[in-house]
Amino acid sequence: MRRLILALSLALAVPVAVAAPPAAVAAPAPRTGEERAVAAVFDEARAALAAGRGAAVVPLLSRASQDALERVRTAARAGDRASLVALGPAEKFAALGLRRHLSAAELRRMKVADIADHALAKRWLGPDAIADSALGPVRVAGDRASALLLVRNKPSPVPADFVRENGAWRIDVTGVLKFGGAMLQGMAAMAGKSEEAFIADLLDQLAARRTPAALR
Repeated sequence: MRRLILALSLALAVPVAVAAPPAAVAAPAPRTGEERAVAAVFDEARAALAAGRGAAVVPLLSRASQDALERVRTAARAGDRASLVALGPAEKFAALGLRRHLSAAELRRMKVADIADHALAKRWLGPDAIADSALGPVRVAGDRASALLLVRNKPSPVPADFVRENGAWRIDVTGVLKFGGAMLQGMAAMAGKSEEAFIADLLDQLAARRTPAALR
């Protein structure tokens, strides 16, 4: 699930439209040793998320993924337009979302791992999203791998990507960020708005959904 993979990157879900999934996927064939190693890092991250240990997921991400999260944190902490311009649309959404949910003091104090723990504690990613996810068939090609990401045994439009670094498999969310960014750009264009204006409206809508009617 895209939301799970982005949760592996601090539970900062990219709001992209999910097409209706096709029929349930048949049980995969037995995995090879390499495929089992890829699945193992996914299972480790999923278990950490289910236990509310967001910080434990960060070391399981690829170097490029961790760099992207650090860019998000840095831009959210800086809070100026110049820092946001350098980000892709999905990273920009995440940075602006952090600024809405964390104070300036918190953003100065918290590291990426701290934000990951905070995100799960605040249920930015609900337990159902974690429990309903699983990894389908895995394909390994050299030091890269991808797998079908399943939600309630149905495939997500975006695969789970992995990369081998220093001999260990790591989850790579950079492809998901690019996909989510392209979707954001497309939706902003269809709405006739700038990226920033569309993201601001989207964050307003998400905040309204989380606010009980009695408190509005």
